[in-house]
Amino acid sequence: MGFRFVARFSQNNTFRPQLAVTREQLVSLVWESLKGIQGANIIFPSHVSIRPYSDVDISRWSAGKVLFARDNKIVSGYQDGTFKPTQPVTRAELMAVRRRAAEFGLSARGMQPNLVAKEPSKTLSDIQNYWAASIITQMSSYCSVAAAINEIGGLLSMILQSGITRRLLCGF
Repeated sequence: MGFRFVARFSQNNTFRPQLAVTREQLVSLVWESLKGIQGANIIFPSHVSIRPYSDVDISRWSAGKVLFARDNKIVSGYQDGTFKPTQPVTRAELMAVRRRAAEFGLSARGMQPNLVAKEPSKTLSDIQNYWAASIITQMSSYCSVAAAINEIGGLLSMILQSGITRRLLCGF
């Protein structure tokens, strides 16, 4: 299945690798990935009758996917009740969504939703007091999405706040 169908990457039949990935596109990609879990009992909404967030209308192409992700605690909105579906995803947000999606995937297969470390976690000095510090540390030991090499020059916190491009997302 191509990205064009999954995340609305269809403008002019091009991929546009430098464009940012939006929050709704990330949800769509995660949603499609979860559909492929063997032996999982996952029910996806076929009809949306309520707005998942105040800025996600039920007629929006991503409404059902956003509703599913919200209801299963894979994503969360903002304190003002919005989701900001067209806002670019940051790397820190991507790590948070990946963690929650992995936990959901384990639960869907009847397993405990505990991510087991596969290697020692990385000590990253420039994420202290950052909202996603514990997520980044956990994910560094689970699937190496944060590595010490990313910390060269103390730029990790700046990188985490930068957007995800389509090219970068394909590397995950």
